[in-house]
Amino acid sequence: MFNVIRTYPAPDSIAKNQHNKEDILEALLPIFFEKCYLCERDEIQDAEVEHFVPHEGDKLLKYAWENLYYACSRCNSIKSNSHIDLLDCADPTVDVGGLISCLMPSVPNGNIIVEPVSQNPTTRTNNTVDLLNYCYNLENTALRKISRESLFEKMWDYYSKLLLARQVLRNKSSGKTAKKEAEEIIESMMDVKHPFSIFWRYFYINDSFLVKNYPYLRSGF
Repeated sequence: MFNVIRTYPAPDSIAKNQHNKEDILEALLPIFFEKCYLCERDEIQDAEVEHFVPHEGDKLLKYAWENLYYACSRCNSIKSNSHIDLLDCADPTVDVGGLISCLMPSVPNGNIIVEPVSQNPTTRTNNTVDLLNYCYNLENTALRKISRESLFEKMWDYYSKLLLARQVLRNKSSGKTAKKEAEEIIESMMDVKHPFSIFWRYFYINDSFLVKNYPYLRSGF
């Protein structure tokens, strides 16, 4: 997950008790860096307006600008109204990326590893870890299995690019230009605006070679 800053004023549709209109999606898109706030996938063809707190028919929650989030249909359907009391990425007092570690599996068909960073995580952190585990790994229906495969293909495309850039930096035969390009790739992938940025950040944090030799690549986290 990643932190966002909600902008104001709210879209006009909010005052009309509407929550899934075009102006709302257009307003949410830049706030969430064009990514699902849960899985961090971008270029979402099935984008949905998600209610962070399930409204259960409560109009104050259903049409509250602060309760509307940008999500993909997979994550929205998994979260539904059964996952509550979560870390809020729009809360400026909560560093969501610093509380939950997300790591790629060792093989393409393995499970994403989502864990709390603290040894004494809060209930909200544990609840969010559980939800993210489902968002990345759940394949309990045929459609969710297909959507998970599609999600993983995108993630592994980026992961392969990251590993290749690291290999260039490790290779003593790499020239200055190649190494500079590799540095820029890794730096851009760790930017919060990049798809799945939380994964690349924790990859870097856990890589002693990159931390020791390229400490300046870590910026903003």
